[in-house]
Amino acid sequence: MYPWRRILIPTDFSTASEWVFDDAIRVAGSTGAEVVILHIRMTRPSNPQKLRFPADPSVYEYVEKTELEKLRNRVRVANATIPTRLIVKNGPDPGAEICRTAAEEKADLIVMATHARHHVAHLLVGGTTQSVLNDPPAPVLVIRYGIQKRKSMRNIVVPVQPRETSWAAIDLAGAIASRERGEVHLLTVCSTANRTVAENELARAAESRLKDVSSSRATVVGEDINREIVRYTEKSGADALFINSVDKPSPLKLDIIRHATVPVMITPANA
Repeated sequence: MYPWRRILIPTDFSTASEWVFDDAIRVAGSTGAEVVILHIRMTRPSNPQKLRFPADPSVYEYVEKTELEKLRNRVRVANATIPTRLIVKNGPDPGAEICRTAAEEKADLIVMATHARHHVAHLLVGGTTQSVLNDPPAPVLVIRYGIQKRKSMRNIVVPVQPRETSWAAIDLAGAIASRERGEVHLLTVCSTANRTVAENELARAAESRLKDVSSSRATVVGEDINREIVRYTEKSGADALFINSVDKPSPLKLDIIRHATVPVMITPANA
């Protein structure tokens, strides 16, 4: 629920995980949210009680304490007013553990990075982390490793498709834009034949969901939806892209996440 009160940041101590911290700290600072840093010790699927890489517990504890304190200090340096907590869990499925922890902690937002060594489609579809986006317990802000850092989340693009079944992305974007005094860009990509229907849908969305929020509407005629959404997001100078999540992420949505040059918010219907 926005404004954010508690933000969960999973980390595997990789460069990509560290990359999201600046954005997560900024987002937390905008509403005074608590930051919960989660690290998962990987265990064997066949034996969830046995660590995948056996070692004396003191070794794990030393490394985790060192790395987690580095991250915690990074938060303090950026914004000393942000409260932080560190959580370490064991599990064979990191995606399931992230969702479980987010639910237990009543997190309002999960912030994750795409892995530096993998396309996001491989990370989220081919790996166990798929469950985070399959049925997220809270909005998930996915940040592609290496993209330009944003200082705010004021200008937000929300793609709208005909016969939209969820307004969660628009509602969340509107709440953030209102607080940040920003703007929501409603976008539809359609064929020439469907243009009138698409534009009517945009108007309905703006009138019913964004009455008191600065907004604009754009219709792009094109066949490559992914490419046009990414292109418009870049051209508009947006700070973020918000997408509805009402079922398992489609190849189209994953492709958008992989190519977007801004953070992408995956918004479940119950957000």
